[in-house]
Amino acid sequence: MRRRTPRGPALHVRFYEKPDCGLCAEAYRALTRVRMEMPLDKGARVLVRLDRFALQPDVAPGPAEEEQLELFAVSENGAAAPDAPELAPLAEVPAPPLHRVRRLSYSALSLFERCSYRYFAERVVGLRPADAAGTVPGQSGLAPTEIGDAVHALLERVDLRAPTVPENLAELVRARYPAVTEEELERIRAFVASYCESELAASIAALEGATAELPFAFEHDGVLLHGRIDVLHRDGPRALVLDYKTNSLAEGTPEEIVEHDYRLQRLVYALACFRAGAEEVEVVYHFLERPDAVVTGTYRVEDVPVLEAELSDAIARIQANDFRPMPDEFVCRDCPALDLVCAGPKLLG
Repeated sequence: MRRRTPRGPALHVRFYEKPDCGLCAEAYRALTRVRMEMPLDKGARVLVRLDRFALQPDVAPGPAEEEQLELFAVSENGAAAPDAPELAPLAEVPAPPLHRVRRLSYSALSLFERCSYRYFAERVVGLRPADAAGTVPGQSGLAPTEIGDAVHALLERVDLRAPTVPENLAELVRARYPAVTEEELERIRAFVASYCESELAASIAALEGATAELPFAFEHDGVLLHGRIDVLHRDGPRALVLDYKTNSLAEGTPEEIVEHDYRLQRLVYALACFRAGAEEVEVVYHFLERPDAVVTGTYRVEDVPVLEAELSDAIARIQANDFRPMPDEFVCRDCPALDLVCAGPKLLG
C-alpha cells in the first residue's frame, strides 16, 4: 500500500495474507491500522497493492499458554488416590453464661442479697415490680419501691443546713407519680418529716460541707460498682455516709434489716470512700418509719481486705448465675416472679 502526500514520496506498505484468508478482510484490517497509526492529510490518496504470492514472514512465537492448575491429583493406571491428611479435632466451645455482669449498682447488690431469684427476674429478665404502676395513666397506687423513690427525690431537695418538709410536696410527688393516692401522700410526708425533725438531721446540719446525692463508681474484679450516696461528709481522713430507708419495721429491728438486706450495700459505701482516700468510714442508715431508728457501722482502712473479699464472693455468686429463691413475706410482696415462675412464701411450707 502506498500513501501519497503533497509534500513527499509515497510510503510503501506491503501486506501479506494466508491463502485461506479472505482478501477483503485482510485489506480492511490493514487500512484500519493505517488510519489509526498514520492519519491521512486532507486530499491524500491511498493506493493498496496486494502480493498474493509473496511468502509470509516468520512470526516470533508468543508466550506459552498457561495451563490450568489441577485441583485434585489424578491417579495413573487406576492407582488409589492418596489419603487426605487427618485434621486435629475441634475444641469444644463452652456454652455462654446466662448472665455475665459488667456493671452493678448498689441497689442491684442489695436486691441480690435479699433474694437472688428476684434479682434474676428484674435485672436479667427485665420484669418490673408487680405493683409498679405509679407512672401509668389511669392507674392508682404506688409500689413500695416507688414510694421510696418519691421520698428520696424529696429529701434530695431538702436543705441539709435547715431541713424542712417542702410546702409543695403533693405537687412534686404527683408530677413524678400521677397515680399516687392521698393516703400515700400522707405516708410520704411522714417519711420526709421523720428525717427533718430527727436528732440525726440536726447533727448533719451542724456539719460543714455535707453534700447530698453524690455519685460514685469504682472497679472491682472486672465489675464497675456505681451508685449515689444520699448524704456524704468528709472531715480529713474521716467520711460519714447517710442512707435513707423506707422499709417497714414490721420486717424486724433496724439492726436485723441492715444485717440481712444491706450488708453488701454498706461495704460498697465503705470501699467507695476508701478508694477516695478516706481512712475511716461511718455508714449510717436512717429508717424513716421512726425518727430514732438509726443504725451505725464504722470501718477502718485495715478492714479493706476483708470487705473486698466479701464483695468478691458476692460478685462470684452472681457471675456463677447462682439464682435461688429466698422466700420472705416482704421481699416477695411485689416480686414480678411471684406466682408466675416462683411460689414465693409457699416454698416455706
